[in-house]
Amino acid sequence: MSTEKPVIGLLGIGEMGGNMARELTGTGFRVVSVLKGRSAESVARAKEARIEDSADLKSLVAACDILFSVLPPSVAEEEARTVAECLRDVPKPLVFVEGNAISPVLVREIADLFDGTPVTFVDGGIIGQPPKDGKVPRLYLSGPGSAALDVFNGPAFEIVHLGDTIGDASGFKMVYASQTKGHNALLTAGFVAAERMGLLEAFVAELKYSQPGFLSKAETNIPRLPADAGRWVREMEEIRDTYEALGLTGGFHEGAAAMMRLLANSPFGHETRRTRDTSRGMIETVKALAPQAANENVRLKN
Repeated sequence: MSTEKPVIGLLGIGEMGGNMARELTGTGFRVVSVLKGRSAESVARAKEARIEDSADLKSLVAACDILFSVLPPSVAEEEARTVAECLRDVPKPLVFVEGNAISPVLVREIADLFDGTPVTFVDGGIIGQPPKDGKVPRLYLSGPGSAALDVFNGPAFEIVHLGDTIGDASGFKMVYASQTKGHNALLTAGFVAAERMGLLEAFVAELKYSQPGFLSKAETNIPRLPADAGRWVREMEEIRDTYEALGLTGGFHEGAAAMMRLLANSPFGHETRRTRDTSRGMIETVKALAPQAANENVRLKN
């Protein structure tokens, strides 16, 4: 790899990828991605972050030194497979960072796709909000080549190394998200259940009295969830798979996936973090979800 700053290739230009790119280009890195076929919002985000456009994936792979995958988990394996095929056509040294919210089992399967290629495979788990205003998320890394990612430390992430075992960083992400996003799913379910029984006002009053922290979290987080829930369905399923591979029940997060699906299919499911209605509160969100929950339950039974 060059002694100059490595060129960063980016798979995925969501809020995390876009903000990461903005911070990196702001400190002198070149960041390259394929903009063709992206949504108008993603293209706008890429331009704001000064991401350079590449004609196609093969050109992107050829242009970069480090390729960072930060995608919806449902497409992580497919995209990695295509990258591996590109490298077999045009072999070149490359650090591939699997930074998606997927199970350790799946990340090891993805690592196997690069057997026979000159790829240094790094397992990554991102914890926290996209970098902004001087605040950066933590990037947990595992794999023998993870030191190559220390160039990200500071401008885009705070780097934490977990050792040489592929799967450890993804496992850490799964356990962490099982608590944070899993708890948000359970909170949402509780409020929707209370509304379905006509007990929402009493439930809110009791939480205000005895569990103000729970109420505060619900008021802050439930209105935000529809904007992210679509891609979190698969993340909850990946957590389920992680738990089951460890001999634990996956039922908690099978239920969390169902709640994320309900949120994604709600009247607010079209929102993104940029377009969501910030004036809509928790009560309004829950009241819209409650009748939909009944319809969804009937649909699933049939």
